[in-house]
Amino acid sequence: MNPKYQTIIDNWDKTYQELSDMTGYSPEYIRKGLRPKLGLPHKVQSLQCKGQEVGSISEESLKKILRNKKMTVEEIADHFGVPPKEVREAITQLDSHHVLLERQGDKITIGKDLITPQEAKVIDFRKHKEVVYPIGFTADNHLGSKYERNDVLNYLFDRFEEAGVDTVYQGGNMIDGEARFNKFDIYAYGVEAQVKNFIEKWPQRKGIKTHFITGDDHEGWYVQREHINIGQKIEDEARRMGRDDLIHLGYMEKDIVYEQAKGQSTIRVIHAGGGSSYAHSYTSQKYVESLQGGEKPQIVLVGHFHKINYGFPREVHVIQMGCTEDQTPFMRKKRIEAHVGGGILWVRQNELGIFTSVKVEYFTCYDKKFYEYKW
Repeated sequence: MNPKYQTIIDNWDKTYQELSDMTGYSPEYIRKGLRPKLGLPHKVQSLQCKGQEVGSISEESLKKILRNKKMTVEEIADHFGVPPKEVREAITQLDSHHVLLERQGDKITIGKDLITPQEAKVIDFRKHKEVVYPIGFTADNHLGSKYERNDVLNYLFDRFEEAGVDTVYQGGNMIDGEARFNKFDIYAYGVEAQVKNFIEKWPQRKGIKTHFITGDDHEGWYVQREHINIGQKIEDEARRMGRDDLIHLGYMEKDIVYEQAKGQSTIRVIHAGGGSSYAHSYTSQKYVESLQGGEKPQIVLVGHFHKINYGFPREVHVIQMGCTEDQTPFMRKKRIEAHVGGGILWVRQNELGIFTSVKVEYFTCYDKKFYEYKW
């Protein structure tokens, strides 16, 4: 018998890669060609990781090899010394945990970015000739932070309920997330604790649904670091906890189309980037100026800057949504003020789909010490 064949038989308990190193044959040839030829059984052993039993691929070990490498199912199977079926099951498990996976042909790798949704959400109002409706808005709530203002957040929802609001748009940074510079400013640690805390504390009012986007900071740190679709995880966990009023719109921005019988208009919700400017309106104004002709929405709701501000550059209503978080030490260091509050957007739309009237009603609040005075 070929000495290399005997080496394979004598060392069948080793991985395909180890057998390849010993004989010079490729792992794929050993698995597909020599294994049946020599009458050897399928390999079912794999790495034993973090207490998992032999015969399974741990989630962490699979994520580790895919983090900086593109591999086929067969290559992964060879690496761990398991049947391809087991690899497919492990990949399905990663999908169920909202781990970002990129598939390029027959190769798989860990993703580092989420795709901004391209299809607009359509709201059909064609049965009306003209309608007036209130839309609640809030952003930068930072639940999990020691500086969160749940009193303000609940006050806003009381106002929404009073006005007959059924839709609230949230502009990102609903949780505070975790980073080196905020570790002493939070009380909920780890993605599971932050998500659970958010779902438990977010106001719930009959008939009101919150539609939220996720930013690329704070909750977005989990996207970049743990490769988790944090927005979808929040929605799924909320449903498991009995809440169907938290709806994830997408990553960083989302267009919502309000449609009438003869036309339509668009509201865009965004979580902007960059730091605050000297003039509160400047960053929003430059955002609208950067948009190509024909792509402008009629209304933009802006999160991220913790500011309350309205503008109308290039005939676009731009509303900065404020925040429900007091000024943090980080914000003081950067000389950033916090405009605590939120509001209601009153919109009138005619049968042509045109927003004929836009009214912004802000509800402004102040820091906690302000309410300690006896009036």
